[in-house]
Amino acid sequence: MITIRAAIPDDADLIAPVLRPADRLEVARTSPLPVALSIRHSIAHSTVAAIMLDDDRPLGVFGLVEPVLLDPSIGCPWMIGTIHLGCHRKLFLRETRRWVQEWRRTHTVLTNRVDAEYSQAIRWLRWLGFTIHDPEPVGVGGALFCRAEMRG
Repeated sequence: MITIRAAIPDDADLIAPVLRPADRLEVARTSPLPVALSIRHSIAHSTVAAIMLDDDRPLGVFGLVEPVLLDPSIGCPWMIGTIHLGCHRKLFLRETRRWVQEWRRTHTVLTNRVDAEYSQAIRWLRWLGFTIHDPEPVGVGGALFCRAEMRG
């Protein structure tokens, strides 16, 4: 049975071992921290974070960070998926669209960065309605990332 519940930092230990390879690479290119620690940090610093499970198998974790020093109407959504997510594509698409719509009610701008080489994630973000900007060398070791942004 598919469930979505509030994520806690310890969920990083469920997610990290079964990340999709492209998600693992994106996390590694985003931060020099070990992958599980980076996920733990994302969950802990999110205003809202949720984990999607199929019984006890983690499908993915996502959240929204509200940068403290910036305008509170700006939100930074994030999401990473596991190797089990592919079996539930329709549910994933429906749920992520619902969460983005919810966040848009309280945030005039949703923005984050996506690995410029992660074409599947870029396609999904465009499907959700994000504008994808040109790559910039902002990742670990100058890895290229594109800003994804939704306004209005």
